[in-house]
Amino acid sequence: MKLKILLNPDDPLWEEIRQKGIENDETSEYVLSRKGGDVRYLSAKKGEQTFFVPVEDIVYIDSLGHDVMIHTMDGVYTTKERLKQLEADLDSERFLRVSNSAIIATGAVKRIEASILQKFILHMTNGDKVDVTRSYYFIFRDRFNL
Repeated sequence: MKLKILLNPDDPLWEEIRQKGIENDETSEYVLSRKGGDVRYLSAKKGEQTFFVPVEDIVYIDSLGHDVMIHTMDGVYTTKERLKQLEADLDSERFLRVSNSAIIATGAVKRIEASILQKFILHMTNGDKVDVTRSYYFIFRDRFNL
């Protein structure tokens, strides 16, 4: 049997899963994760290699069409996860949705630039800029006490 497994690589459940003949398949429509689990890694690809990206390394996540990219200080990884699912899985104290296509790590905001028409431009620690759209303006402003 093949499932998309969203467990931390150091989770003892991995060994039990392997013994039962279950394989990890990134393309599977069935997902195995711990309910209410503490997500510490995201499975993602860089080129043809699969990596477990530590959540604390994430600067922001954005999507363009069906491509979802995880941006870190070390580079960009792609994942098959949908942004909505990532938003649900990640700790809401450390991550915040700022547009329909972006989630930021709140601790990775280096500078906040006010823009016209109820928008912000975020300067992230990796040098990239992320827009806070009007739909998320008040949520962002409340979270950062602006």
